[in-house]
Amino acid sequence: IAIVITAQISQIVKQNTHHQQQLAIAMAMTTRTLLLAAVCAAAALPRGWSPIKNIDDPHIQELGRWAITENNRVSPSDELTFHRVTGGEQQVVSGMNYRLEIEAASGGGDVTGSYGAVVFEQEWSNTRKLISFDKNHNF
Repeated sequence: IAIVITAQISQIVKQNTHHQQQLAIAMAMTTRTLLLAAVCAAAALPRGWSPIKNIDDPHIQELGRWAITENNRVSPSDELTFHRVTGGEQQVVSGMNYRLEIEAASGGGDVTGSYGAVVFEQEWSNTRKLISFDKNHNF
């Protein structure tokens, strides 16, 4: 009888150990899945604005020129002449948002003013949108 009871206890311990292993594996897989989901969700969130490191970068200057051209297209009554981008910030989204401080002249004159533009760009889809443009910008 003692041998039979010992064998049964041994069998129960083996079964419990097997169930514990299965439970541990399931918990580890669930934890890994939740962590992966959290990382993916965090990657999809827009980040904060950060300064543009090289404001003289040709691409940044071209974005400023494009913003002026686009503004002239939608508001032809106050045509501006692009001079240069003088400052800005960028934000990673599903592409890139740029807040640009642009120096431009009104009416083709020599007197320049400072304008603010927000441009969305998604290079891989060749998308560019002028989100906002104003004379009295406040970044």
